[in-house]
Amino acid sequence: MTRSPLTGADRRTVLKALGALSTVGITGLAGCAGDGNGDGNGADTIPGSDYPAVDEWMTETDVGDAANNYDGEIVDLREESGVSIDVGAGDDGLAYGPSAVAVSSGTEILWEWTGEGGAHNVEAEPDDQIGESDYEFSSGEAVEGADNEYSYTFDESGIALYHCEPHLALGMKGSIVVD
Repeated sequence: MTRSPLTGADRRTVLKALGALSTVGITGLAGCAGDGNGDGNGADTIPGSDYPAVDEWMTETDVGDAANNYDGEIVDLREESGVSIDVGAGDDGLAYGPSAVAVSSGTEILWEWTGEGGAHNVEAEPDDQIGESDYEFSSGEAVEGADNEYSYTFDESGIALYHCEPHLALGMKGSIVVD
């Protein structure tokens, strides 16, 4: 058995200690990759139940299907000056990602097309939705491709409920809480 000249420990003891430290280090880092909320981006979340209109819109099936990537949580991005949302997210390209966000007043949202799921747009039409949106905006006709963008700055507190016109029936919905 070989002993370390510095500690007097044998090789087996040193390897066991290193293995234990590695396990503790990996376990300790597991929480650093995200916030434990499953969104993978490290942002905090707010329960959708805190905003009943958002929760209703995202799970509503009387107007389109329920959003397939909404898990009852709103991603809290209120500390960000600009926020990007993917258009054509999800496994089938028929979602916005993230689907529900909270931002501060004055935040610019940039919707960026991924090129997945066909032609998309971004429509906030309160009368055609559940009548709870404080905002009305449109990116225009649905377009295909990854080189499309649309931006809108949210200057006042409120709620924006929006959808993709061609894919509303499939649940391509999004929501923004503006504080």
